[in-house]
Amino acid sequence: GDVEVDAYRSLAVRDLLRGTATSLPSGETVADAMGVAPLDADQVGAYWAAGTPLWFYILKEAQVWGGGDQLGPVGGRIVAEVLIGLLRADPESHLVVDRSWRPTLPSRDRASFDLTDLVMFAADQQAAST
Repeated sequence: GDVEVDAYRSLAVRDLLRGTATSLPSGETVADAMGVAPLDADQVGAYWAAGTPLWFYILKEAQVWGGGDQLGPVGGRIVAEVLIGLLRADPESHLVVDRSWRPTLPSRDRASFDLTDLVMFAADQQAAST
């Protein structure tokens, strides 16, 4: 009765039930599939017979790899692939309209342009405007 209803009010319990109901793979399974060394039991801090639930694994990975301030390799890749998938699904995105487009802003390495280059460019623009 009351214990089941009270437990179901917990977001964590509902997430565990949802993950099981939808057959989400464990965090360790996803890490293996990505070629990433999975967290060990000490890093996860709990034992899960069927593997660590993916949502919990991503939180623990962020704690272990980035002190809780950034995602680890599994969580980061999932977010990145979702964002890239959204860009590819948008018929007006540069990934669809002009696949050959490349940034024309200055970069540290002419062969690539990454987030560091964008931040450096923005900082230069900010400094020039003050």
